[in-house]
Amino acid sequence: MTTNKALKEHFLREGLLTEKQLQQVEDHARAKNISFEEALLVSKSTDFRKLGQCLAKIHGRPYHHLIKAPPPDELKSLVPVEILKRFHVFPVAYDEDNKILILAAGDVDTGPLVDHLRNALSSKSLNIRFTIASSQEIGKALDLHYSQDVGKTSEDIEIPQEFTIISKGQKQPEDLQFEEEEMRNEKTVLLLEPDLDTFRALKTLLRKEGFTTVHWASSSEEVARIFKEGPSDLLLVNGRYYHKQGPWLSEILKEIELPKISYYFTRPLLLGQEFPYSQMSEALISLVAFLVKNSLRKNNEKLREVLMRVRYCKLLALRLGLSPGQVDGTVLAAWLSTEVLGEALLEQMPSPYDLKEIIAPEAPVKEIRRVEAIVLRIVNRYQILRKEQPDMANDIDQARKIMSRDFSSTEKRSMLETFLHIIRDEEFLRKVDQKSATIIIVDPTESRDPTLALRLTNEGYHVEEISDAETAAKVILKTGADVVISEINLPGTDGVKLCRALRKNPKTAHITFYFLTMEEGERLAAQCLEAGADDFLKKPADPELLSLKIQRTLAMKSPTESKKGVSGSLTEMSSTDIIQSLSAGDKDVEIRLEHEGIKGRIYLQGGEIIHAEVEEIEGEEAFYRLTAWEKGEFQISPCSQFPQRTIHGGTMSLLMEGARLADEAGGE
Repeated sequence: MTTNKALKEHFLREGLLTEKQLQQVEDHARAKNISFEEALLVSKSTDFRKLGQCLAKIHGRPYHHLIKAPPPDELKSLVPVEILKRFHVFPVAYDEDNKILILAAGDVDTGPLVDHLRNALSSKSLNIRFTIASSQEIGKALDLHYSQDVGKTSEDIEIPQEFTIISKGQKQPEDLQFEEEEMRNEKTVLLLEPDLDTFRALKTLLRKEGFTTVHWASSSEEVARIFKEGPSDLLLVNGRYYHKQGPWLSEILKEIELPKISYYFTRPLLLGQEFPYSQMSEALISLVAFLVKNSLRKNNEKLREVLMRVRYCKLLALRLGLSPGQVDGTVLAAWLSTEVLGEALLEQMPSPYDLKEIIAPEAPVKEIRRVEAIVLRIVNRYQILRKEQPDMANDIDQARKIMSRDFSSTEKRSMLETFLHIIRDEEFLRKVDQKSATIIIVDPTESRDPTLALRLTNEGYHVEEISDAETAAKVILKTGADVVISEINLPGTDGVKLCRALRKNPKTAHITFYFLTMEEGERLAAQCLEAGADDFLKKPADPELLSLKIQRTLAMKSPTESKKGVSGSLTEMSSTDIIQSLSAGDKDVEIRLEHEGIKGRIYLQGGEIIHAEVEEIEGEEAFYRLTAWEKGEFQISPCSQFPQRTIHGGTMSLLMEGARLADEAGGE
């Protein structure tokens, strides 16, 4: 038999598969308890012909494709099929004059096989020679050419006749018969699916539905490369790994223009319309968050207050180790505890969380029993303290002294201490975002929709909102600025004149200037760029894209500043606590960890864990290993350029699985 090592070296040397693809094949072989050769074929990493040619090069024996070459009738009569199956060989040719029988064999060591075959055929004078072929191709050829039912030669995944994705309540369409030609669809489909096996199955389903051209991309980077080579009519995306508004989409759109995008979820596709709990809860929270934000768009201060409440409630619920359902209930209650709209939604929106019991505005603290309600009450009390006595709120000892009067029981005091620990950690991690950059937004309408200013403020920038060009020019000349984001239509004078004025002054010529406008015009963008603008963007802006542009611009101007961050010991702040806080703040960071001389990294983009690496390990395995470290050092830095994504799971599920694995390791 051919060794796995020889096959892998050949596929790598010939450039047929990458190391990562070969590792996936090897993992598949172990999982299914099959040979490496069979795994290559089952995963469609190769086919019978290519595998046979590979074996021929490795062992220096000729290869003949057995599937398309049935043996002559005289060979069938010379070598009975029972003997062929017993010794797992296949007849290729027979020279009657010289008594030479040529057989295909998968085993390299054919010396003993010759004697066994001669005895079985009762012919000592028969000269037996061998070609090479994979064991799987020999078995397929025997079934194909020695069976009354020839069957199919297709190498697609076979789907049973009784397979259906129509639920019992639906009726099969009647009297709808089409010719095969009519069912063909000439549209080209690109499937963005990380898992090779899932892609193969979906490709077969799509072909059954008439889509003849289906290409595969295992990552968003591959999507961009494939679209540069040639367009597709539809991009079909695994919605579990690639969210509709995820940062992956913004990255692609910077390079190419995408066609129509559709998202699929394999579980409801195969089992009906049952969606995972996480998807349902995310959809509900996103809907409530959108409605509340929209209702408070004209009240900047109130919106900031609500966002802070949601953030602290989520962090405290996570830090206390509450279940996903309890965390989601706490977050929803934080959103709905706003006045007017929150009360209206609470009355009309059914949910499994008993949200009224969590919010319970009139209940005395000592009577509250639900942990979610205590979390919300602690956060609310702290926010009141910040508003009424900010100096006391900023002093942890004073905050503890004041708040402990309301939360005096042992259990509630313990929860209060956990919350105060979060406040201390938040203050520490806030240094990661101290980018020392000032951004001035010049727009008379910005106060109506403060989303952009809030996003940039949360990322650590100092943001000023100014409504007219004259005031903006005075502020910039007096205090300076790193970035100006301006509307074109401004009171007094327009943004183009402001841009020209800044470019003419040596003190302000270096400032990055973006136009973000609602204005329309054929040459408008050209006029703005001619005036000296660095970029021209149309409203509404993509916050992810604009934030990334600003990060990269500032990093290029001041590379040493871009790597500012914080560092500390894992005994004082665990990696789990760090990730929870950074994730809740939608941070773009690189976390470097070191333990007993071993170094690793975890990357968060937009608060999502996208990659981890330690020694030679990458992805989720590396993440679980790094988060299991209880001792060591950490360093957190802002990040604008990220490695290829290797982790696709949600933050909460990853942290929960990491905790489970750590508990198991501790038990052992």
